[in-house]
Amino acid sequence: MIFRNSGLEKCDDPARRHFIKATTLGTLAYFIYIKSAYSSSLNKTITSINVLDFGAKGDGVTDDSQAFQKACDFAEKSGGAKIFIPDPVKNYKLSFPVYLSSNTELYGNGKSTKIVFEDPLFIKGRGGFVIGSSMEANKAYARQWYLQKKNQTTNNPEFKNPSQRQYLRDNPEFLQAEKSIIHDISIEAKFSSHGNDGWGGYGINFVNARDCHAYNIWGVGWTQLIGMGSDVPPETPSNHNCSARNLYVISPDLKRTYYSIGFIANSTNCIIENATQELPITDGTMNGSGVATNLCEDCTIRNIRIPDLGRTVTSEGVLINNSSGCIVEDIHVGNAKTAVSVFYSLADTLNPKKPNYFNEIEGVNCDAVMTVYSKFNIIKNVVSINSNFNIVLRNSNATQNSIFLPPDQVTYSGELLQRLQHDNNFINSQLK
Repeated sequence: MIFRNSGLEKCDDPARRHFIKATTLGTLAYFIYIKSAYSSSLNKTITSINVLDFGAKGDGVTDDSQAFQKACDFAEKSGGAKIFIPDPVKNYKLSFPVYLSSNTELYGNGKSTKIVFEDPLFIKGRGGFVIGSSMEANKAYARQWYLQKKNQTTNNPEFKNPSQRQYLRDNPEFLQAEKSIIHDISIEAKFSSHGNDGWGGYGINFVNARDCHAYNIWGVGWTQLIGMGSDVPPETPSNHNCSARNLYVISPDLKRTYYSIGFIANSTNCIIENATQELPITDGTMNGSGVATNLCEDCTIRNIRIPDLGRTVTSEGVLINNSSGCIVEDIHVGNAKTAVSVFYSLADTLNPKKPNYFNEIEGVNCDAVMTVYSKFNIIKNVVSINSNFNIVLRNSNATQNSIFLPPDQVTYSGELLQRLQHDNNFINSQLK
């Protein structure tokens, strides 16, 4: 890994220069942190292996999924291992998700280490790489497929996930994997069908995992590049202290995208940081946001760059929903209905002692830079560039916030989302 100061000096675009600087420094600090944490958590004599030694070809024709899984199973039986993925001749073709257990480091050389997952559909848990195990993305059922080539599904109705807000942090008996890392690879979702089933893949899926991380990941065609937990019962796995950093969405799933960069659900102290999306989501498609949380505590979304999100059904750059104690900062979103939105449907998920914190939010050519449907938020440094509104308080739930902006940058809107006459008392009660 090489960092050249000249790259910063020659960059003329201030926004790009800021991202390069933040990403470079963040990568260096995170690289040191992760390597230190990983080294201290494993035995110094941990085995180093290569997927080629388990039969992987990387020719773009051979199905290498079994070879990858054999390497991960070897790591599990060995109490942990470092698994190297050398650059392929063409690409590694995988037809089924690959599961990591604990104390495993899976890594390549970066963008040149190309891995293509074919048809990562719901029946396969929608997964590419899975860290942990859950009801929908179940390692035991996947193992049956690998061993017997029967019952091609990862959905195990007998597996018990934690319930909504039954956090892994407080309930370690649900733990399925810890101290594993995936980094420096390029992963693509490729679908053979263009019908209603031709979408759905989660590139790296954290399920019931603790202290697990992904960084330096390039993604093409995923409904979500990163999945951390889920929020729809009974598929409600939880994660604690997991992170995904330095993410590059070269292009999202053009048919249907949930959260193009990533989603954190039913989890605590998790991070998505230093991420870019290079191409927009298809206009008019269902769902279609960048990053989101739901039913979370103390999570962080930071340094997100989406120059052109796309006008999808939801079209939100960042959504914070039913969450407390979260940090959202250094966000740049263009061409969205709203750059950042904060919402709640469950009042008991709000905590006045743990407000959400929003800082350095910039929206370009958006309907609104920030929309607020929620309470107990601290909001600073919201900047509009050619957007219709800066901050919009969407409904009567948007009270007891601390907004550090001038009054003329805050608008009150009715339930039908039509701009109404300012309610000065409603707004001024929250201005600081």
